[in-house]
Amino acid sequence: MTPTAPPSKLSQLFYVSRSLASPLDVEQILISARRQNLRRDVTGIMLFSGGHFAQLLESPPVALHETMAAIDADTRHERVTRLIEENIALRRFKDWSMAFFEAPGADDLIQQILAGPPIPPERAQRIMEGMLAPYRQHAS
Repeated sequence: MTPTAPPSKLSQLFYVSRSLASPLDVEQILISARRQNLRRDVTGIMLFSGGHFAQLLESPPVALHETMAAIDADTRHERVTRLIEENIALRRFKDWSMAFFEAPGADDLIQQILAGPPIPPERAQRIMEGMLAPYRQHAS
């Protein structure tokens, strides 16, 4: 019998969605997310392009599942599309319950992702890295 690897203590999930939120809604989303993320030990970053959200979440797997269930049920956005979901060794945004940046230049890219066929994991990884790169130094 081959021994199985122990489950990872951390997971990350990167998703994009189409916003149905008003500016006041976005502010309320952040207030609620930061409070819930502190309680659940979730860290991450949210980009808001005006018409879309892109978010990277990091946490223990159970907390990530709970958080995504709440996100999936939120009517202030639609077409929640998971691009990356994997185990990780370390957090990228360990000091942020939810970093937030406006990213108006990402609107077209996210719209293309949502409108097109599913993208391969390697491309999703490049998209995530490209979208987060300008903000990592401010959020770490």
